[in-house]
Order: sequence, then C-alpha cells, then structure tokens
Amino acid sequence: MQNLFMRNKMFRLLLMYQLFSGLGGGIFSIFMLLSVHLIYQNPMYTGIAGFLMAVPFVFAFAVGPIVDRRSKVMIMRLTTLLEFGVLAMLIFVPFQESFGVVFMFAVIFIYSLAALFEAPAGTALLPQVVDEDKIMEANSLIRIVPLVGGIVIALVLFATLDDGTIFEFIYGLSAGFLAIAFLFSLFLRDPNARQDKKDAPPHDYMVDLKAGAKFIRHNVLLYTTIAIVAKRFAIEIASINMPMFAEYHVGPRGYIVFGVMGMLGGIAASYFVGIFGKRFKVGQLLFATFVIAGVLRIIFVHVLPVDYTRGLAVLVLYAAMGSASGIVFQSLEQKIPPKDMVGRVDTISTTVVALFITIGALVGGFLGSIVPVVDHIFIYQGISYIVIGAFVILVPGIRKLPKMNEIEKAE
Repeated sequence: MQNLFMRNKMFRLLLMYQLFSGLGGGIFSIFMLLSVHLIYQNPMYTGIAGFLMAVPFVFAFAVGPIVDRRSKVMIMRLTTLLEFGVLAMLIFVPFQESFGVVFMFAVIFIYSLAALFEAPAGTALLPQVVDEDKIMEANSLIRIVPLVGGIVIALVLFATLDDGTIFEFIYGLSAGFLAIAFLFSLFLRDPNARQDKKDAPPHDYMVDLKAGAKFIRHNVLLYTTIAIVAKRFAIEIASINMPMFAEYHVGPRGYIVFGVMGMLGGIAASYFVGIFGKRFKVGQLLFATFVIAGVLRIIFVHVLPVDYTRGLAVLVLYAAMGSASGIVFQSLEQKIPPKDMVGRVDTISTTVVALFITIGALVGGFLGSIVPVVDHIFIYQGISYIVIGAFVILVPGIRKLPKMNEIEKAE
C-alpha cells in the first residue's frame, strides 16, 4: 500500500480529497442523527432523519449514466461545494430556531442529494487512476486515512458533547473539512475524460440504464447485491436505535465512543484486507466476515452492560468484520464491470440498497417506539448477519469466487 501512495500522484490527490470529504461527511452522518435524537427525544424523528439521508439514493440508478458520460472530477467539485454550502447554513442558529426540525430535515435531504452524485463519481474515478490489481489496496487506503482523522475528530466531539454542546462548532467543523476537500478537488484530473468522450457512442440514456441493469443481472454481482441489501437493511434498523441504545447504557457520550471503536475496527480491517485480502478466496472471505460479525454483535449486546471495556473490544472486532465485507463488495463493483460501466453498476446497486435503507430507517424508528428492550433490535441484527453468511456460502456464484486478483474483468 505504501508503494501505491508514493508512486501514484493522482491517487494521492484523490486520497486527500477522500480524507477531508470523508471527515466532513462522517461528522454529518454521525452527528446529525445524534443531534436530532438529543434535541427532540423522538425515535420517529430520528427514523425520519435516517430516511431522508437514504431516500435520495433510491434514485441513484438515474445518476449512473451521467457519471459514466461526464467528468467524474467536475461532479465531485460541484457536489462538494454544495455540501459545504448546506452545512455552513447550520451555523446560523436563527434558521434552526425558526424552522425547527423541518429545517434539520431539509439540510439532511439536500446534503444527501449532493452525496448521491459525489459517491459514485469517486468510485468510478478510482479504476482510472490505479491499476486493476491495486484496486483493493486503494480502497483499503481510502478507508484507512479518513478513519484515522475521524478518530481525532470524534475525540473533539466527545469533549464537546455535554449539556452545553456547541452545535454550531460541530457544524462549522464539518463544513470546514468539506471546504478543504473542494480545494483538493481542484487539483484532480480525470485521465480518461477526453478519450471517453471522443470514443463514446451517441448518448442514449435509457440504453445506458438497461445495459447496466442487464450486466448486474447476468453475473455474480446480482447475488452480492442481494447480500449487501440485506446487510444494510439490518444495519439501518440498528443505527436508528443506536443513539437510544448508547444513551440507555452509557450516556450520550457513549455514542461517540461507539463511533471511535467502529473507526478503529475499520482501520484494522482496511489494513488487513489491503495487505492480506488477496490471499483469500472472495467467497470464503465474505462468508467468514458475515458469520463472525453476527456472532460478535450478539456477544456485544450481552457483554456491554456487564463489562464496558470488554464490550468495546468486541465492538472493534465486529466493526472490523463489517468493514472488511464492505471493502470486498466495493472492490468487486470496480473490478468486474468494464471501466465505462462502473458508474452505472455502482449506482444501480446503490438504488436497490438505498430503497431498503429507507424502509429500514422507518422500521427502525417504529421498532424503537414499540420494542420494550432496545437490546433486542441488535440481537436481531446479529442473527440477520448469520443468515446472510449462510446465503453467501450457499450461492455457487459467490462461493466459487476466486481470489480478487484472479477475477477477470467482464467485457
């Protein structure tokens, strides 16, 4: 991974962009749910906030052809600038006081709408700036760097989060990181933008969409998408109730601690997958990460109330397993499709995932209101992971996947 960083200037710039974009977006995604929970103390409001974060991505399929046909870098610049502007508005407290939760919902929705374009643009750009055999290493580095910075920021949030929480400071911090990300985007270049435009056939939007959907249906990505849909659905139900779970067991600051533990697990998984991931068959690696993550989630719920330190240690291991499967999924979406179809494949799968995330957010808010013991929701999540692991190993297309470097790009 060090060689990739040192020898590839464009990847270094992309990595720095992803660092500050990830920090700004990470603070937003973590703190907005928590702030809605702390301010309004209403599980349904938290569920609606989670729903609004995800609902724009239901229309991600419509973005794919645009990303594939346009400059990925320009899309990243424009969306990052919009994200910065929206979060900067949160600093002006009178807006929030005048419109209340409606204003919070509007900010969440607009930010998520911008991220709808930014995320697939970055995903589609990566295979154009790194060699195919370095994709999994590149994805690992892109995850590690923002996570390291995220831990530092989480510690700042931990120190800030008390009865006198300065919300404007946290919103400003997030907006500041996005401003830095925008500056780095100015130095990025899309290596194949001109060539792709020159060689591309006449644009037919619906044909592009159908081609992307057909590609997914006729290879293993159909089954991996089903697995990740089930995973994200279970995660969303749990995530909506995590602020309540943390506040009940360890107080509001525990939510930030859980986030730090998740980032530590993500760093460990990213390093492991980047260095050793190529040695394992993809199907077997996915099966192991799902089953182990499910068992660890159940253990976490039972251990945390008894022993806080051991509970956090289990949480780190759980997060590592979840992050490892995420890296593998993303690498497959960049490795298997032709380079001019990565954006469509990514956004079509994102659409399906987002549809179930929005449902999961509403289901999570509903369950948080009626389930007498919030711990049960996380136990159900662990059981779901084990079931997904069984699905992965039973589907021949996934089970027979070779090592990542042995997977050939489809034509």
